[in-house]
Amino acid sequence: LLLSQFHSPIHIQEKVPDSEDSTEAHTPDPIDPEIAANPLHKLPKPDKKPDNVAFDRNKFQPPVANKLPESKTYEYTWVENARLRAAREAIERKFNQKVRDMGSDAEKIKESGYGEHGYNSHLAETIAINRDIGDKRHPQCKNGGWPTDLPTASVIFCFHNENLVVLLRSIYSVLMRTPPELLADVIVVDDASTEKHPDIKEPLDEIVALMGGKVKVLRLDQRSGLIKARMAGAAYSTGEFLVFFDAHIECSHGWVEPMLERVYHNPTTVVCPCIDIIKHDTMEYPNNAQQEIQKGGFHWGLIYKWIPLNATQRALGITSPQASATMAGGLFGMSRDYFYQLGTYDEDMKIWGGENLEISFRIWMCGGRLEIVPCSRVGHLFRVKNPVSFPDGSDTVSRNTRRLAEVWLDEYKEYYYDIQGGKGRDFGDVSARKHLRERLKCKDFKWFVNSVYPELVVPDDSNFALGSVRNPTSNLCLDDLQKLDDDKGDKKVGVYWCHGQGGSQFFIFSKDYELVALRKNDYCLDNSNYAPGATLEWYPCHKMGGNQLWTYKTQSKELIHVPSNNCLDARGLKAKDLVKLNPCDGSLGQQWEFSKVYSKETLWKKVK
Repeated sequence: LLLSQFHSPIHIQEKVPDSEDSTEAHTPDPIDPEIAANPLHKLPKPDKKPDNVAFDRNKFQPPVANKLPESKTYEYTWVENARLRAAREAIERKFNQKVRDMGSDAEKIKESGYGEHGYNSHLAETIAINRDIGDKRHPQCKNGGWPTDLPTASVIFCFHNENLVVLLRSIYSVLMRTPPELLADVIVVDDASTEKHPDIKEPLDEIVALMGGKVKVLRLDQRSGLIKARMAGAAYSTGEFLVFFDAHIECSHGWVEPMLERVYHNPTTVVCPCIDIIKHDTMEYPNNAQQEIQKGGFHWGLIYKWIPLNATQRALGITSPQASATMAGGLFGMSRDYFYQLGTYDEDMKIWGGENLEISFRIWMCGGRLEIVPCSRVGHLFRVKNPVSFPDGSDTVSRNTRRLAEVWLDEYKEYYYDIQGGKGRDFGDVSARKHLRERLKCKDFKWFVNSVYPELVVPDDSNFALGSVRNPTSNLCLDDLQKLDDDKGDKKVGVYWCHGQGGSQFFIFSKDYELVALRKNDYCLDNSNYAPGATLEWYPCHKMGGNQLWTYKTQSKELIHVPSNNCLDARGLKAKDLVKLNPCDGSLGQQWEFSKVYSKETLWKKVK
């Protein structure tokens, strides 16, 4: 990473408390005077290997075969010094008073918080910054006995207009629940927060200056986005192991040791903690240790989704690390050396979106491994909506996922464009990333699908039919009417003028006799009302037939809902109307054509 490549200067704010005020048992490392005296864009490049040198897999020595390594239980000895405690309590009093001054209309206060941050931030402001959340680990995870020479970790937080109390609670959870000898530093990167959020400026700097020297604030003068902010934080950090966290999390006890141990044994393993959900309305952090974890997948819009473990994985046990095809992206860690050897991030991706799948594909296809570690538990405050605007109003997610498709998906990228649309639109120059893929000798995407993510539903000729579902008489096509984009609204199924651009009009008729919308989370055409004139809805595919079971008569072109024995009907409909089911009568309004039909004989046998 060449820090001079950043288009805006980055200002470092850091202060070291007077030593007599610190009661922290672990003495913080002194700050290099050269670093303290220079702005970030003038700092030397981080110590990393040149691109043409192979990754050193022996950076951390694994135990010798048949010989148990020495082990220990790490101590949590960080203690809040008197000045820091006073500063924290002053901030808590200030924000409690602020919420009281907002009046007694609880619903109005709640809506204000959601509007600013996407969660009930004003309630969050009334909760202690150093609150005790209890130990969220499964009992089997509390036995201790970790290698004595685990690598040190740097924790990197990036934020833009984050709530100060929530951010401080995130930082405090790291300091309170990480053994000091394993914590190199905490880098807090402010991605050009605006003047509308003054609390995140001087008040943050003042309290960070009292935290013992390990916590440092970097400020980007211009909005650069999550990707570049993380790269800046990584460049300035000093730990052997990099942890990237969103700025609204809370670490549970013993979160870091299980992550470090996986990398200690294999430095090309990238690890994610088990992400617990902190409730956005009540700020409650439930104990979910007894529940089976889920792993990461994605749908063909190239957006992350959670999927269940397979039977083989479940058999490993509830506390066993589990391979995951993808990561959510907000919380993960990896060896510093491997981060740079693997190519960091695609820094030509803009702001946010797609970077989590890009690095996930790169890890697996280029020789690494991605895991979720259930014994490492970190709570995450999931936003109801993203309150952060994009600098120029552009759709960075779509542009970023097009870059991802062009570099990593090979021939599978055509499925992405069929389902998501956008083929031919700008995605920038990807030649450097393709060169990186060649240099790392990465496998192809077909290998990834077959070996890492066999659960992926692929819209190929293994299905009966795919593409648009068109009524030739009216030239209306089955359409999701963008309802799949609304997480709260109904998922009713409609029709719209056929446009031939995929997206909301791309479906597959699967080998399980389902009509599937792949654009968002694999929804199936479903109906539980068997009365004539009933409308339909998209419902998550469950692979159990029932109300999601369909057949198609290739001669009469009728789409038949098996449980009701009714036909999909477009008679009397216009664009944006809801499609209906009616008794089959052979009328023109009940004739439907798929763009591609691969297995006519199979379909015909099915309805016979």
